[in-house]
Amino acid sequence: MKRVWKIVLWVIGILLGIIILATLLVSPVAKSYINSHGEELVGRKVHVEGLKVNVYTGHVAVHGLSLYEDNGEDLFASFDTLDVKASLLKLLGKTVKLKHITLSGLNVNIIQQGEKFNFQSIIDHFASDEDEDKDTTPSDWVMKFYNIRLSHAQIHYHDLANGKKWELPDVNLRVPGFVLGGEEQSEGGLNIGFAEGGHLNIDGNYNSQHNTYDLVAHLEGFALKNILPIATDYMRIKQMDGAFEAHLRAEGDIDEILKSHISGSLILKAVDLKNGNGSLASLNKLEVRVNNINLDANSYDIQEITLDGLTAKYEQWKDQSTVDDILVPAVETQPAASSEESETGKKTQPAASLRIGKLAITNCNLTYDDHTLPDEFHFPVTNINIEATDLSLGGENNAKLRATLPGGGHLMVNWKGNIDNWKEHQSLLLSIKGLDMKQLSPWTVAYTGQPVEDGVFGLTTRLQIANSQLDNQNKIDIYNARVGSRRKDVEPEMKIPLKTALYILRDKDDKILIDLPIKGDIDNPEFSYMKLVWKTLGNLLVKVATSPLRALGNALGMGNDNLDFMAIEPHQRGLTSENYHTLGDLAKVAKSDSLVIITLEQRMPAPQNDTVARGYEFRNEIVRRYLMEQGVPEGQIKVLTGEAVEEGEETGYSITSEMKMEE
Repeated sequence: MKRVWKIVLWVIGILLGIIILATLLVSPVAKSYINSHGEELVGRKVHVEGLKVNVYTGHVAVHGLSLYEDNGEDLFASFDTLDVKASLLKLLGKTVKLKHITLSGLNVNIIQQGEKFNFQSIIDHFASDEDEDKDTTPSDWVMKFYNIRLSHAQIHYHDLANGKKWELPDVNLRVPGFVLGGEEQSEGGLNIGFAEGGHLNIDGNYNSQHNTYDLVAHLEGFALKNILPIATDYMRIKQMDGAFEAHLRAEGDIDEILKSHISGSLILKAVDLKNGNGSLASLNKLEVRVNNINLDANSYDIQEITLDGLTAKYEQWKDQSTVDDILVPAVETQPAASSEESETGKKTQPAASLRIGKLAITNCNLTYDDHTLPDEFHFPVTNINIEATDLSLGGENNAKLRATLPGGGHLMVNWKGNIDNWKEHQSLLLSIKGLDMKQLSPWTVAYTGQPVEDGVFGLTTRLQIANSQLDNQNKIDIYNARVGSRRKDVEPEMKIPLKTALYILRDKDDKILIDLPIKGDIDNPEFSYMKLVWKTLGNLLVKVATSPLRALGNALGMGNDNLDFMAIEPHQRGLTSENYHTLGDLAKVAKSDSLVIITLEQRMPAPQNDTVARGYEFRNEIVRRYLMEQGVPEGQIKVLTGEAVEEGEETGYSITSEMKMEE
């Protein structure tokens, strides 16, 4: 019996010795195996400086691991220490429990060349050669991970195709607990420091039983320089200064992530965008406060948008504009057929719903430069302020705009209308006061061939759009308008005697008041508002310039009934009192402007004999002498006998006028 126990003790001792020896050897053996067979394990060369494994406590510590690129020389990723401790006995109860996971000093180099990344071979190594049916049977295993920490990680990104680089020099992750399959709630946090400045802090929790999450993110001091390498894929910019802040909360169901509710605020500060030609746009501050965003419902409920100190320039050239010059052309892709999507049952996006509780735009400056005109058009609009409340895509909206125009002028706009169905209803009241007319000279040169040399311009516009029909009533108020001679180097859009017309239209106080109604169908493919304005204005000016008598009569406060025709009976001898009254009015008009020429053409039946013909000429002489006696120079009067009228036609003097001004 003693011998038996002795043998048993020897066997137990040997077994314990083997276990102890195996425990002592597992770390160096594992380290040697990893260093020798790294390519078999992960498809690449791997080197580990230190490895400690304790099978009793479930503790594993890896020190100085380096994973190389496919060439076996360049470093892809490395870390200082990976420390993991597991509860092995929990495996008996179908529970994987890691008491802590700590990874420090992680350094990853991501390289992209075209559409290929430098980690593609690792993905391919672990990819299955055969498609396997996914097992959808719910697992009864529970995964519990506690005290997860990633400290001071560095991520470097390099795009070889265009030389862009992007870095995250300080990434930190902390997860106190994360559970899959249990009822415990998981929580954690992420902290990222950015190379050009700024920190991102994310805290959240996850309920695996209900598959819901609640996430809070704070991005502070984020320098826009961080995204310059990405922005240059879409915009031709050289410099991007400014800071971005975001304070957001998102909560919802992981399985229906688009139905999540997002709220919070977004802030841009001290933004300055530049290209090779200088500043493109700058901004003092933009803040957006969000009540709720639901991407699944395409719903956006914005509490408030405030924008202050925007300065930007828009330029138009013959073949492109500022937008074309800044934006990088998008790569064309084959569009997906919407009909096929509907046939496969793919969910269609609902119509967008947008509400902005308050919109406030202050202290903005916009400049429009047009290089397509014969002369450069430079038009800065400063001190722009816009305010609106309860804006939405559908329904009635209200907004007010105030701005300063060049030369001390002012712009005011009150708008009411529908945004989504804008052709159905729009109502706008626009007022321009004190605009220096020289600012509009490039446009008058392009359309009429004549420059504006002086003048102050005012305009009141009432515009209505109802079911695509435009009704625009304009009142133009001009003072001291002066137009230069027609330019010989310009082929104008319209032949308008602008100088003559303005000369006639102005009254004794050098003022011009014009009513200009404009109507049109905005659904017409040839509809152009500016061309319609110039056509309507041009017709008016041509009419005034070719028949100045009425315009001058209006300026003198006369009626128009007696300035077109002076009735006379064929056998009437001399002139009646009414005829002398008409001639007196004509004399006043002629004396008011030495450039007007008045023609009186006698329209009578064909004379039956020489006596009647001499009577016609005698009457012409009476008219001519009376006008001269009233002080009208002879050079401004033309009195003659025209063609004979037919029986039944009105007889008398047809009165016309013209200007002898040279354009």
